[in-house]
Amino acid sequence: MQQFPYIAEIFVVGGIASAAVIAADLRTCRQPMRIMNSVWILTGLWAGFFGLWAYYAFGRVKRCTLDEKERRTEGTASGGKNGGNAGAGGMDMPGMDMHGMRMEQMAMPARPRWQSAVLSTLHCGAGCTLADLVGEWFLFFVPVAIGGSMIAGSWVFDYILALVFGIGFQYAAIRGMEPKTPRGEIVRRAAKADILSLTAWQAGMYGWMAVVIFALNGGATLPRTSFQFWFMMQIAMACGFLAALPVNAGLIRAGIKKGM
Repeated sequence: MQQFPYIAEIFVVGGIASAAVIAADLRTCRQPMRIMNSVWILTGLWAGFFGLWAYYAFGRVKRCTLDEKERRTEGTASGGKNGGNAGAGGMDMPGMDMHGMRMEQMAMPARPRWQSAVLSTLHCGAGCTLADLVGEWFLFFVPVAIGGSMIAGSWVFDYILALVFGIGFQYAAIRGMEPKTPRGEIVRRAAKADILSLTAWQAGMYGWMAVVIFALNGGATLPRTSFQFWFMMQIAMACGFLAALPVNAGLIRAGIKKGM
């Protein structure tokens, strides 16, 4: 397939561009839970335009969207008035406006369950994404083999890193919500909440990469310096997301994990 390298370049560059757009927006529109800033940027890297859509559809802080709508409304109102009305339209009435905004935010309904499950899965997957980015480049310079297999060495190494980063992300989320809870208790809860979902994500990833290596590429691995490798990794992340989504939904229903 001669077009495959070009398709790979489009998706990889699209992922980088999506992450850059999200990062730029987060400079002025920070997430209430600080770790989610990193989660959304990492999501943009592998999910590309789908990640960008998800961020603006239900990931972006509502306050920022409300502020932008309010500015557009005020601009339209002040532009359409003149004379005495223009003066009234330009008056700053922070008490009333801010009160209205606060009341609107307080009246917002809770997230739909599917959004909560998706966000929890993306949070889990961000640790896996970071682990695979760091792990694959580390293994490029320092190869690791298990039983003579470089593939097994790579997968085991990446899985261990995914547990470390994933539990770290979960620790940061719990710590942000419950700063007075002892650190040891937070680590225990983070591990309990994320080990199963992290394992599901990595299993989905490895399933796809096994297809790529053994079914599509004759048992040979793609070079880590190629766009094709990272495009396959993007698809692997999507498979990991699909594998981990029902696991996260089940953990939330069981009360083991808090929905985002």
